[in-house]
Amino acid sequence: MKFGLQAIHSWSTGPGVENVSQFLLDLAVEAEEAGWEGLFLWDHVMFTWMVIPIPDSWTILAAAATMTEEITLGTNVTPLPRRRPQILARQLVTIDQISRGRVVLGAGLGGAGQGPDAGGEFTAFGEESKYTVLAEMCDESLDIITGLWSGESLTHHGKHYTVEDVTFQPTPVQRPRIPIWIGGNSRGALRRAARYDGWVTGGPSPSAGAPGMTLDEVRERVEYIHGFREADAPLDVAYAFEFLPELRRMEDLTNKAEEAGVTWMLDGIFGLRFDGDKALEHVRNGPPLV
Repeated sequence: MKFGLQAIHSWSTGPGVENVSQFLLDLAVEAEEAGWEGLFLWDHVMFTWMVIPIPDSWTILAAAATMTEEITLGTNVTPLPRRRPQILARQLVTIDQISRGRVVLGAGLGGAGQGPDAGGEFTAFGEESKYTVLAEMCDESLDIITGLWSGESLTHHGKHYTVEDVTFQPTPVQRPRIPIWIGGNSRGALRRAARYDGWVTGGPSPSAGAPGMTLDEVRERVEYIHGFREADAPLDVAYAFEFLPELRRMEDLTNKAEEAGVTWMLDGIFGLRFDGDKALEHVRNGPPLV
């Protein structure tokens, strides 16, 4: 089992947070020094329910790669339909090179994941928001990104994207590719996860009033993923929830998570739970004892 942090990449200014971008970099450095094995950021351009400082996640992770040595860095998750696949492919290889192979692409459709539409984060910019279309765009993007990462010539004629005989260099440090973890709990997302390297989901988050998914539900969905999986490589499963003080020793919970197929347990770090100073103090305490 690996222990990491999942942080919302926004924060109200206040104790410990004068500059949100610098605060997230401090969080990355403190996390590595305290023994956490991964830092994964949300990836939004805005929140529809409030105005709050939000930096760009991949820019933060690129800077964090220069300030750390071992910690895994990634998003949970980046909405692929909101990004041009060729640009994201270049950005990820660059961060993989800078970090010497420590980056993970968390990929999804975006929005709240409820109903047929991704909502205002897309429509406010005049972008497509129907999940049926976003799913098509996500699948095409993944084909293009992995094709460009191969270092071989890529031609792609799809419904949403076109690539004409393009070869990208350099290729990622990680082989056969930068790991791709798919976010989402729909059957479509789970089948997508079966084609790639991991699946991301969330558990209880009392500070946000979110019950999340139980480990029994995680087990059922991991079994569903494996029913569609053809690759022999292991599947990473990242389970994000609030590590509460009474869970400082988590042997029983960790054992149950491992039995469910979880490989990463991520502690949720965000402003509804901590101000900046308390968040850094919590992170400095390090991962749980098992």
